Amino acid sequence: MSWRWYNDIPVLKGIYQFKTIYRDVPFSDCFNLELYFSPDYPNEIPMVREVDNKIPHTFHQFAGGFFCLCTPSEQWLVFSKRPTLENFILNLVNPYLLSWMWYDQFNEMPWGERQHGPKGIIESYQDLLKVESPRHTIHFLGKLIMGGIGKNDDCPCGSGLTFRKCHKSKVDRLSNRLPNEHLLHDLMIILKG
Repeated sequence: MSWRWYNDIPVLKGIYQFKTIYRDVPFSDCFNLELYFSPDYPNEIPMVREVDNKIPHTFHQFAGGFFCLCTPSEQWLVFSKRPTLENFILNLVNPYLLSWMWYDQFNEMPWGERQHGPKGIIESYQDLLKVESPRHTIHFLGKLIMGGIGKNDDCPCGSGLTFRKCHKSKVDRLSNRLPNEHLLHDLMIILKG
């Protein structure tokens, strides 16, 4: 792979050899990838696409063929742990490629998939917060954006416990790693959807 510049945007372009074993099934293939880096990198996550149409555009892709790796907040949570190109490829691009290869071979996703749009964003927060109700999930997001939840307040999950005894540790871990603008962006998408 080599670096190119397009309209002042750095692009890493070339053949990427992907090889792994998953559930005792070996996978190996080459993909012609382009990785686009924002001038604000690493504060903004790169975008990636496959240019030889090996992966159909109907498989989790945005306009322009850019991969839908997971929800934006899930991407940030993975990437921000270690904002490097290596982490981006190993923990976001490789799982996407594996999911495509698994789907192509077995006609099912290897670990499930999220719905698209607002419903998928709600699903991701339900998983992150361990909350079953979409209504409670949206309530959590609203409370977090509006300045948090008092430790002795009722937990927004509806359990009847105080926040401190219920979801405080999960919410603290999430809010320490996910900037408020991500929460607000996601909540706006959910409310518009």
